[in-house]
Amino acid sequence: MEMFTHTKNLLDAAGFGHVVLVGGGGGTILPSEIRHLRDSGIARIYSPDDGRELGLTGMVQDAIDLVSDLDLNSESRFRNLEHITCDDQGGVSRLLTYAENHGSNLHGATGEEKAVCPVIGLTGTGGAGKSSLTDELVLRIMRDNPDTKIALLATDPTRKRTGGALLGDRIRMNSLRKDGTFMRSFASRDSGRELSNAIGRSIEVCRSVGFDLLIVETSGIGQGDDAITDISDVSLYVTTREYGAPSQLEKLAALDFADVVVLNKFDRPGAEDALLEIRKQVRRNRELWDHDDSDLPVIPTVASRFADAGVDRLWEKVSTLINERFSTQFIASKARMSDDGLPERSQPLPPSRHGYLSEVSKCIRDYHEKTEAQAILASLIQDLENSASRMRDSGKTEASLDLQEEADRLRAELGREVIDSLSLLDQISEDYSSGKTDYLVRGNKIEVNTTKKTLSGLDLPRVALPTTSDWGDRVRWIRSENLPGAFPYTAGVFPFKREDELPVRMFAGEGSAERTNERYHFLANDQPFNRLSVAFDSPSLYGHDPATQLDIFGKVCESGVSISTIDEMERLFDGFNLCAPETSVSMTINGNYWWHLAAFFRVAQRQQIRIFAEENGREPNATEVEEIKAFTLSNVRGTVQADQLKEAMGQNTLVFNLDTSLRMMGDVAEFYVNNSIRNHYFVSISGYHIAEAGANPITQAALTLANGLTYVELFKARGLDPDQFLRNFSWFFSNGMDPEYVVIGRVARRIWSIAMREMYNVGERGQKLKYHIQSSGRSLHAQEYTWNDYRTTLQALYALADNANSLHTNSRDEAFGTPTEETVRDAVAIQLILSKEYGLLQNENPLQGSHITTWLTENVEAQILKIFEEMNRRGGVLGSLEVNYQRNRIQDESMVYEHRKHTGDIPIVGVNTFQDPDSKSLSADEADSFNLDVTRSDSNEKKMVILRNEEFKTRYANEAEMGIERLKNTAREGGNLFEVIMDIVDYCTVGQVTEALFETGGQFRRNM
Repeated sequence: MEMFTHTKNLLDAAGFGHVVLVGGGGGTILPSEIRHLRDSGIARIYSPDDGRELGLTGMVQDAIDLVSDLDLNSESRFRNLEHITCDDQGGVSRLLTYAENHGSNLHGATGEEKAVCPVIGLTGTGGAGKSSLTDELVLRIMRDNPDTKIALLATDPTRKRTGGALLGDRIRMNSLRKDGTFMRSFASRDSGRELSNAIGRSIEVCRSVGFDLLIVETSGIGQGDDAITDISDVSLYVTTREYGAPSQLEKLAALDFADVVVLNKFDRPGAEDALLEIRKQVRRNRELWDHDDSDLPVIPTVASRFADAGVDRLWEKVSTLINERFSTQFIASKARMSDDGLPERSQPLPPSRHGYLSEVSKCIRDYHEKTEAQAILASLIQDLENSASRMRDSGKTEASLDLQEEADRLRAELGREVIDSLSLLDQISEDYSSGKTDYLVRGNKIEVNTTKKTLSGLDLPRVALPTTSDWGDRVRWIRSENLPGAFPYTAGVFPFKREDELPVRMFAGEGSAERTNERYHFLANDQPFNRLSVAFDSPSLYGHDPATQLDIFGKVCESGVSISTIDEMERLFDGFNLCAPETSVSMTINGNYWWHLAAFFRVAQRQQIRIFAEENGREPNATEVEEIKAFTLSNVRGTVQADQLKEAMGQNTLVFNLDTSLRMMGDVAEFYVNNSIRNHYFVSISGYHIAEAGANPITQAALTLANGLTYVELFKARGLDPDQFLRNFSWFFSNGMDPEYVVIGRVARRIWSIAMREMYNVGERGQKLKYHIQSSGRSLHAQEYTWNDYRTTLQALYALADNANSLHTNSRDEAFGTPTEETVRDAVAIQLILSKEYGLLQNENPLQGSHITTWLTENVEAQILKIFEEMNRRGGVLGSLEVNYQRNRIQDESMVYEHRKHTGDIPIVGVNTFQDPDSKSLSADEADSFNLDVTRSDSNEKKMVILRNEEFKTRYANEAEMGIERLKNTAREGGNLFEVIMDIVDYCTVGQVTEALFETGGQFRRNM
């Protein structure tokens, strides 16, 4: 709400009241709120009913129609612009619009061009990374020359068929956050070349309003294009290794005219060879026979990497050229290159491990082929032995001996392990049918009843075993399914479910720490366990402190709890002993989780120090404090989501540069290993948000498993032992109504365990994939919202039947926002009724033995392996991210779903079929008739947490300054950042830590 109105107010204040604002709130913006926004000047907020009636294409067309009559060339827009300076970005924008559409510089009659305003021209092939390089170049210029005013003018190609242009590069420009930077994108229109016809006039405008430096970026060019030379003072040509054969370099006009040739993406395979070829060509073209390689105007860069020395060297070269030609005083920091004089080009994974996804696919297929071969052999042995027995019983001794001899030979070929597994299955069958058994968990003997008495008097087996006597079928079952708790863990990772702790884990968080704490106590009431799950508000998720700035203020305490200081974290868990065995805490935070994880650990340690003082009547000494800290880390239970790869592909919401984020994940993994943290998971590899972004269940499972395998490779490359860090892996899947959701858990468990044992030689604990599941948010509908409970019940049945390790059931009103206590209680009841009352779930492997379950398991697994191989051809998960494979796949599948939902091909009861003809639409006009209690934060609560944050920063100002400086130094030296955050979280806010990491680790550059 506040974001829309704040944006509208900013536009109005800047003289851009004509800009039309539209938005889609799904069901989370209520009809009364839609009406309020409409009355505040927001042109359109699309409701679920709009989506149902118009479809996605219709809503896009409606938005276009809203602006179709807007006259951007109205004379009234161009009055009183005579005294505009470069600080008035709105005025500069109008001047550029006039120059583009009227063919003249309106400012020229009264403005004076700046005496010196050099133009850097940047051109190159499409996909060479020009925008990323430009952004990094501007960041260097502003770093070394903070008072410089820079204008960036970019051209995008106009499509001939539609006449449209994307004009989307600004979303990738982190440098635009800096004061003194301005960007304008132009369509090439009818210029027929890589520059808009308006660029020349636009340069005049920018000079006349007082910019100090201009950067002009072209659209992608061909071999003979050189328009950039006509308008630039220093020209850069950007290319990559993908230029074709060396002979193609002869045809590139840019190698003749460019002041500097930039070989970007220098970390790619083959880039060093490309550098040699380009240097040879430049030396030939310019007859620079006596120049050393380092003196040639060819600079390799990796613009996607934060603080790349190649980009530093590029700015050093460009600033020298500008200063020589214009007698300016631009400053450039000295580039720190590698020993070979080139930028660092190490990759997160060594080249020898780039094929890991293909290796996993082959490993799984080889395993199943071996299973089939062993099964055929086992059946043959059984047949031979049965025949030998029959011959012996009928007196045909010689035939019996021949048959037995062949059976013995095949037994030796089959191997002792397979024979023993058949005997073990018989033993376990006898054990389970006795009514009692026991098993070991971390050395502790757990005794369980193996049956449950029904009202009809039947002894229902908790685990049902196959009744077939055929050895081949039994071998297939053992190697592909097996018992719950037995490799390959298809049916579950534990032999039996715990009866003292149900898998209920309800997501909660709204408002202040105190209000969320009340919700936790409400959820834990009358439960023998405390399984808490934290939802954070948006400022917390993105690493910002709460603030009065309206776009932040509006999100403070909304749809999550505001936690920005360790004091707030303590308030959040007041009354819960975080080291108690019955307590575990899951924190749903990803892109900026490090501070919150450290604050959680420190709060747990503080609690234990207080308990010690209360029990002993004194404060612990220094040695005891360290022992308490170690005890806390080894006993605290819970999970932090922390999945950076999912953020990049599913939500586009990384906070830091991806390389930095992955490195810091490695810091956390190392911290866990070094501190023997055994009961807390440092990552929950998440498919949920991938599914919510639009992926189908097979894609969700495939991308999630691939991400997990990538983390294994990344942490191994760091030198960590998989047996040491895999115990701290957990997983998070979405559920839904599609048939594939029945098996994604069991398929994931099987693929993971086989890969870990057969390929990575990991021990039993690392083979076990333990996952949390949440009922689908996308299946929550605003229309007939009470029926959401029915869908959630069916999805919960899927999860519990598949032995999910924990479960969140959505409340029916979560389509509108944070649920009320009443609807949360109903959602918990869904789980309790299924777990305690539903008869079939008293058996713990109800899916095993079902023909359709088996068919789905085999086919879903096969499709997942195909996706692995598709990503492998693109360089694995990281290589696929670079070419947007994952995001494109998710978007395509989302479009299929939305289209089929709109046409009715996918029936959704109450939404596109079995609709109530008398129901009111979810529109502004029907706001008064829509009555629903929702949870929203009020301004007083927001102001309270903002004030507490400010007081905290004032109280610890000196300590925070020293702590932040220590964090920056550790980042520059390549030390473990999480260890430092653990030390400074007592007096540094999340916002302070985030800004320090932006400075030393880089900000995520978003894609369209």
